[in-house]
Amino acid sequence: MSHNARPVPELAALRARLKAAGLFESRELASWFKLAFLLSVVVLCLVAVGHFGLIAAFVAIPVAAVFATSVAMFGHEGSHRSFSKSPFRNNLINYFAFPLFSGLSTLYWREKHDRLHHGHPNVEGVDPDIRPWPFASSIGDHERSGPVARWIQRNAQSWAFWPASLLMAVGMRRSSMISVTQYARKKGYDGAWFADVACLVAHYTLWVVVPSLIWGPLIGLLVYSSIWALVGTMLALVFLPAHVGLPIVHEQNHDWMHQLETTQNLEMPKLVSFFFIGLDYQVEHHLFPKIPHMNQPAAAKITAAWCAEVGIVHHSLPYFSALRGASKFMAKAWSTYAAEDPIEVRAGLVDRNRLAA
Repeated sequence: MSHNARPVPELAALRARLKAAGLFESRELASWFKLAFLLSVVVLCLVAVGHFGLIAAFVAIPVAAVFATSVAMFGHEGSHRSFSKSPFRNNLINYFAFPLFSGLSTLYWREKHDRLHHGHPNVEGVDPDIRPWPFASSIGDHERSGPVARWIQRNAQSWAFWPASLLMAVGMRRSSMISVTQYARKKGYDGAWFADVACLVAHYTLWVVVPSLIWGPLIGLLVYSSIWALVGTMLALVFLPAHVGLPIVHEQNHDWMHQLETTQNLEMPKLVSFFFIGLDYQVEHHLFPKIPHMNQPAAAKITAAWCAEVGIVHHSLPYFSALRGASKFMAKAWSTYAAEDPIEVRAGLVDRNRLAA
């Protein structure tokens, strides 16, 4: 069955408004100060654990995880080249925040996030961010899963997603190591590979080996594992409600509207937004990933007004409403949600209420 899709407005008009407002200009100095503040809190938390022992850890480790998640997301900004006008400093912050600080390969992130997710958001079988192993976000993903994953989806996905998010950092590190190995086999040992590996070695040395020598192996590993397990859950809290609950499609809509149709902004207090590093403004980020995160609140106002003028939807929900809808969707997505026809999405025939029912 075919439907008449609405005409696609020219995105150049919106880009011109944003550019005229100066919103593509970097906020590098302010970003360095913000990064230094976030990083200093992580260090203070680790010092508190070392000085006061495990009693302090019950407070210090969750706080460190919140701030560490934000530090890591500066690597995301560097990867999109929105941190600085300088390519060198974008690479510098990318390698610092991802492989050195977070233990996550830059090569892996660029393939997983920059190419696959940004290029194909909510496309079944392509976008890795909507199919966190061992779970599935559609019947098609369920059918493509292995027997163990299908069993977990049928019997545990309704309750296990959030507890399993504590293992997200482990899964991403595993995929990261595989990516580094495969890159060397396919493209050889170039400068990007050596930089990635050197930073990853330094990460485990600084995060695991040195603390283990100071506190002992058990405490060192416990602190490291606890912080990054909580970071995994926090990453899920950031990324999941931005896309899950919006239409998942069999194939790509090959124009910029696809980004708008599969992404939503998350409304939250400014204090909470401070820690999201722009990822609460997913619409603007997906349309214009080179806009620095500090400029995105202003960009969102201009974008929402422009969308209203041209008669297209600018998705935005209160954070907890989006999170609740995404959680309900994930609970039974493997069995109840068939990917939508992209033409139906374009024609506005998808009932969003059904997605989170």
